[in-house]
Amino acid sequence: TYVTDERGNRILDYSSCGYHNSEQPIPDVANAVFVSWQPGDNSSRIQRAIDYVSSLALDKNGFRGAVLLDKGTFELNESLRISVSGVVLRGSDREQTVLLKKGVDRGALLYIEGRNDLAVTDTLDVLTSYVPVNTCTFQVTNNVQLVSGERVRIVRPSTKEWIASVGCDIFGGGISALGWKEGEMDLVWDRSVSKADGNQLTLDAPLTMALDNKWGTVKVLRYSWPGRIAEAGLENLTLASDYNKKYPKDEDHCWTGVSIENAENCWVRRVNFKHFAGSAVIIQRTGSKTTVEDCVSTEPVSEIGGMRRSTFYTMGQQTLFQRCYSEEGYRDFTVGVAVPGPNAFVQCHSERPYSFSGSTGGFSNGILMDKITVSGGIIQLGYRDMADQGAGWVAANSMCWQGRASQTHCVTPPTAHNWAYGMWTQPFGNGHYELSHTFVKPESFFYAQLAAR
Repeated sequence: TYVTDERGNRILDYSSCGYHNSEQPIPDVANAVFVSWQPGDNSSRIQRAIDYVSSLALDKNGFRGAVLLDKGTFELNESLRISVSGVVLRGSDREQTVLLKKGVDRGALLYIEGRNDLAVTDTLDVLTSYVPVNTCTFQVTNNVQLVSGERVRIVRPSTKEWIASVGCDIFGGGISALGWKEGEMDLVWDRSVSKADGNQLTLDAPLTMALDNKWGTVKVLRYSWPGRIAEAGLENLTLASDYNKKYPKDEDHCWTGVSIENAENCWVRRVNFKHFAGSAVIIQRTGSKTTVEDCVSTEPVSEIGGMRRSTFYTMGQQTLFQRCYSEEGYRDFTVGVAVPGPNAFVQCHSERPYSFSGSTGGFSNGILMDKITVSGGIIQLGYRDMADQGAGWVAANSMCWQGRASQTHCVTPPTAHNWAYGMWTQPFGNGHYELSHTFVKPESFFYAQLAAR
């Protein structure tokens, strides 16, 4: 039973996270080419195979084919890139097919990356004076003919008045440099129009933050984005970074396993990650509707500190991380600053973390930590003040459900809510805690919401 507050806000429906809003399974794309193992640098051989599949025609489902890699350790002197839709890179065996990135560059082993050629074609104003959390329907500028299926971006400005209202214009000490600046914390949701009725439109996924016109006019941007790619994936193999064995905290090597940018409806599944300094998987701000599942990250190699070992990390939206495992990370399951969401971490496990999982800062919205175990660490949905150069309120309209951690920081920020149900933890903060140290049903909030939808 969902209860609304006096303005109509309620606990968010997080179930739109994942590949195609989690409305269809990740496909098993047919193999198009096989790459046998050879000693030495295999960068150009595998990239040529990717480029060959990229040249094939899309089928009716939007796929070109998969590159199947042989068993063996494939050394790579250069990064690999998937830059068109419908291409999958697959290993023959999760343990025995290994891509080993050599060299001292600090990039990613694999980039799944389209072109950043988004072009705004029209700008509309949101006319509804207050749009509650979890709402999909509101009114926009009159005399506009939106159509079902059209893509739009909803932009909520972070005005100096709103920043002051949440107390993040200055963090004390007489120093204003760390305070949030106008425009720094804008939220931009990427959505499809599921229904258009005159100047009233309905989105395919809810908004994660209330839109209140007293803090500035919210815009709806119609756009085209021909270079954004989709239906690309990585699966069933191991990615590893070489490093200088003389230095246990060496950082002159490959930092990231997979980076996804200017892409949607992609996936990473059944992949092992070893020895990366930065992230196993990072979803950049222009990534959306991505599923990362059944992945394992172990033995990271780096200094211990900020911007390192953010193992499964998203700055995008509608990301689903499920059944992922990490050891000795810094911030294993986290979202970045001013991330619109929703983003869901479901049945994930962090062992021996050096820092927290949750949100790093900037009023990121719509985070679900569902059946998360952070062994000996913290789940952070609280207030971090001037830490990390002014993190302030790190999360809003976010939920912890039946998780385990040494501490859970769940705080109610101004103009928003955070919730924690069935948490096995030491609670911190004045967020809505209920049924602590209790086994609750349903076991998974995400799967229950997905089934209901």
